[in-house]
Amino acid sequence: MSVLVTDGNERAALAVTRALGRKQIDVLVGSETERSLAGSSRYCRRAFRYPSPYEDPKGYLDVLLQMVTDRQVEMLVPISDLAMHLIGERRAQFDARTRVAAPAPAVYETLSDKYRLMRLAQQLDVPIPDTLFVEEGRLPQDLRSVGEFPLIVKPGRSRIPIDGAWTNTSVRQVVNREELEQVYRQTPYLKWPSLIQRRIEGEGQGIFALCDHGRPVALFAHRRLREKPPAGGVSVLRESIELPKPMADHALRLLHHVGWHGVAMVEFKVERRTGIPYLMEINGRFWGSLQLAVDAGLNFPFLLHQLICGRPVQAPVGYRVGVKSRWLLGDLDHLLARLFKSEETLRLPPGAPSRMRCALEFARFFQKDLHYEVERWEDLGPAWQELRAYVKAMVKGRA
Repeated sequence: MSVLVTDGNERAALAVTRALGRKQIDVLVGSETERSLAGSSRYCRRAFRYPSPYEDPKGYLDVLLQMVTDRQVEMLVPISDLAMHLIGERRAQFDARTRVAAPAPAVYETLSDKYRLMRLAQQLDVPIPDTLFVEEGRLPQDLRSVGEFPLIVKPGRSRIPIDGAWTNTSVRQVVNREELEQVYRQTPYLKWPSLIQRRIEGEGQGIFALCDHGRPVALFAHRRLREKPPAGGVSVLRESIELPKPMADHALRLLHHVGWHGVAMVEFKVERRTGIPYLMEINGRFWGSLQLAVDAGLNFPFLLHQLICGRPVQAPVGYRVGVKSRWLLGDLDHLLARLFKSEETLRLPPGAPSRMRCALEFARFFQKDLHYEVERWEDLGPAWQELRAYVKAMVKGRA
């Protein structure tokens, strides 16, 4: 009984590897590099290297197909959005050899494409920020429907093929019409469908879900306490919370509508002024803060393994509220940004904590129910690997 996990340098891959390995399941970890975060874990049975999915997608898929065949892999877990997309293109070949822990490719694209997702949310009465839908980079003249600047520019997809190669996209904040036009003029991937949205000021919250063809099997909720970059991005400190009913209802309405099968993380931002939870995006795969749910008592990787492999799913009735998970090096990046960059450069919202407050909060290393995402005494290999990669990137950046 073995599972193959892709994208070994992702923190989600490490969380999956540990969660399954602790259940005595053999985990194979693939990555583009000789060493990887998840591949350094004691719970990784074997680590292997594959060609870059960006530069050689065919070679990447050929290696994965060979591995699942030779190793008689019971379940394949694609971690990244690109892995989901590429494996989806040859889904029939993988389905003939193993079980893929992902919904049908067409269903995945419906929710992972923010442009299509926001259209669907409108149809299902799920709150979204005031939005302009921009087709093929054609900016509308009238922006009044999305309010005043600053505005948020979101590509529909997180990765887009341009000139035969896959390109990562990113969300941008713009402060005036001139900057908006410049961003659209100079960014090739904004020739694809994109969104211009009103900036929502408030707390990021999310619903983690495991669904069986649209039926909820396990649910979990969290809130973001700190992010990098500080104005909004990847969470570096987060906390488990009780399921907020309106938000959970919105998430389940979307997942039920498409008959979702597998895991998903539905992200919202709760507006400080109104308390309304606005849909931000859906990650139809394992997410960066997965370890929080595991630490709070919901082992999503193992529950997914039971579901995909046709075994009875024994989900816990609940989970522990108030558990915190900290990505230490990500939190260090947050602190450095706050200390050495101005609020204007970071484009922080009103009411952001002071630099002194940020430094004091960072120094709170020991708290009740605080868990470190990567650093684990019984499994220190990933922490050393992450630190080596972090220092190497810093030295390279200064060269």
